[in-house]
Amino acid sequence: MGMSRLHEDRENHTLVDHRDGGSAVTFAPGGWVAVGVARVRAERNDACVAAYETLVEKAITSNVHGDPAIVFASENKRRVVVMVGVLGHDAFAHLSAAWDDHHRNAQHRVISESVSFALYKVVAHTGIADVDPAANDAYEYERLERPVPHVDELFSSLNALLEFRGATVLYDDAASASVIVSRFSHIAAYDDFRIRPESVKLLGATGDPGRTSFPVRPRKTLALATK
Repeated sequence: MGMSRLHEDRENHTLVDHRDGGSAVTFAPGGWVAVGVARVRAERNDACVAAYETLVEKAITSNVHGDPAIVFASENKRRVVVMVGVLGHDAFAHLSAAWDDHHRNAQHRVISESVSFALYKVVAHTGIADVDPAANDAYEYERLERPVPHVDELFSSLNALLEFRGATVLYDDAASASVIVSRFSHIAAYDDFRIRPESVKLLGATGDPGRTSFPVRPRKTLALATK
């Protein structure tokens, strides 16, 4: 269950709302997105989500102008994923510095066991690609150590599924890795799709080295237009 309180950020005297929810948000093709993944102990999941909500709130109201933003929690509560829209490399550098400072300052609380933070560019999306905390759909976060070779073929296969809702594909700055955020009516549909021969041909096997994939739930979305 998500946190249902307001938290005062005493450093900047701002009020951060940690209640789950927010409006549906979408990352537009061609836009830059900072993606952070934190591995956490399950009992510290809510604390980690709250910490990154505060970090995102600061980014949106600072010169980074991070917008929109999503905070996901994995269904097993072992990971927190943060996606923040940024204007480009300079904004990412500022946000990355804030991210590093945040982890140094919070180190004594041992909220995260490990973290990663990287810049991605939205390649394309299809279907209902927005992330909506109010929806009952299931979301999957997948990262591959290579780009998706034929995004149009991937989308064609996905759109043929009755249970499929939408997906967004992002490449890292060097176009050497990719992230796919997909949306289904239920997560079993993703599992079935992922082991099909056409899926393995496009995305590799589920056991490939460097592949990371897990179901996530959007805990919070933030955007300037809806603040």
